[in-house]
Amino acid sequence: MIVSSDEEAIVILAKKIHGQLAGKIAEILRKRGEVTDDELAEQLGVNINTVRKILNQMFESRLVKYRRARDEKIGWYKYFWRLTDEPAHQLLEDRKRKTIRILERRLRQEEATEYFYCPKCGRKYTLDEADMYGYMCPHCEEVLEPYDNEKDILILRKTIERLQQYNPLSMPQSTTDFTSPRENVDGGE
Repeated sequence: MIVSSDEEAIVILAKKIHGQLAGKIAEILRKRGEVTDDELAEQLGVNINTVRKILNQMFESRLVKYRRARDEKIGWYKYFWRLTDEPAHQLLEDRKRKTIRILERRLRQEEATEYFYCPKCGRKYTLDEADMYGYMCPHCEEVLEPYDNEKDILILRKTIERLQQYNPLSMPQSTTDFTSPRENVDGGE
C-alpha cells in the first residue's frame, strides 16, 4: 500500500488503532476539513455519544484536533474537529517509543518475577500472590503450578528488537511484510 499524503496515512492509522468507525470519521475529516461531532453523527447514522467517544480516543492518539466555539443561540460549546497537522511519521515514531518503553518495563517485570499458573483456568500469578493464596487458584481452587515464562521473555525481546529497527519513513508495502514475533520465536527470521 502506497500512501501519498500524511492525511491518508492518518486515516489508515485511525482505522488500525481505533477501528472501522474511526477510519470513516477520519476519512470524512480528510475530505471536508472541519466538521462538528453532530454533523459526523448525522452523516454516519451513529449515536452522537459513540462519535464523541471515538473522537476523544483519536484526540488522545493525536490523530485529530478540535476548535471550540460558543453557540450564541443556546450558549453551549460546539466542537469543530479536523485531522491533526502533525506529520504521520512523527506520530508513528512517538507511538513506537512509547510502546518500546511499555514493553521494556514488562520485560524487566517478567525477568525479575517468578510466576505460577492455574492449569484449569489459565490465570497467572506472581510468587507473592501464589503464596498468599496458599498455591491454590482462588477462582477454581486448583493447585497452582510453576510457570515457565522464557517464551514470553523471548517474544518480548524480539518484539522490542523489531520495533527498535522499524523506521516509520520506510513503511512496508503491505501488512504481510511485518510478521508477528510469535511466528518467529522458534524458527528465526
